[in-house]
Amino acid sequence: MCISVGSAKARSDSPELQRCFFQLSNLGMDPVILLGGFSAFQTLYPFLCTPRMILVELERQMLTIYPSEILEGALYQGSAKQASDYKIIKNLHISHVVNATANCPDAFPNTLSYLRLRLTDDGQQDLVEALPLASRFINAALRAEPAGRVLVHCSMGRSRSSALTLAFLMQHQHWSLLHALRWLKERRACTAPNVNFLRQLLTYEEQLFGRRLTSLDDIRR
Repeated sequence: MCISVGSAKARSDSPELQRCFFQLSNLGMDPVILLGGFSAFQTLYPFLCTPRMILVELERQMLTIYPSEILEGALYQGSAKQASDYKIIKNLHISHVVNATANCPDAFPNTLSYLRLRLTDDGQQDLVEALPLASRFINAALRAEPAGRVLVHCSMGRSRSSALTLAFLMQHQHWSLLHALRWLKERRACTAPNVNFLRQLLTYEEQLFGRRLTSLDDIRR
């Protein structure tokens, strides 16, 4: 749904819109240019739209915050709180969930398919089994008939869930870790896998492609 403001299409379609984008960015805002405009966005995401003008902080805090859409209409990443909100699950048509928390229970085990990976966000957690397990689970869900939609979550949706999402993007999109990380951060700004996870993802990259494509310095900048 989004288009890069620096792309040739964005420049040729609307130079005025691009100038507006940069002016808003310079004011500290975070604008997004939508393909098809607001009407196209509203058609796909009516639950994210409201006829009300949100003017004060209290009103903003009352809004439902949804998981980040990593692959359009397919893969989402978020927090344990979002994964336990049935309105979010229903609106996004989630069918499969990867639960990467150590203690948070599966919220809807009778209606959704779960992969439970009891992971801790620390320097000792081994992901050697979790990375391929999560990748296979996500891939099977997305390739099912009909195709499923997957939510990957940990407690805050920053470190453990990011490591699992990156592993899937590397394996099934055939992306380097650096490319996958850039893609993920564009769609989920809070992405922050810990250094232990980054090192294990570098090893996973080497296993997938037969050689190291990314350095630790590349992804810690």
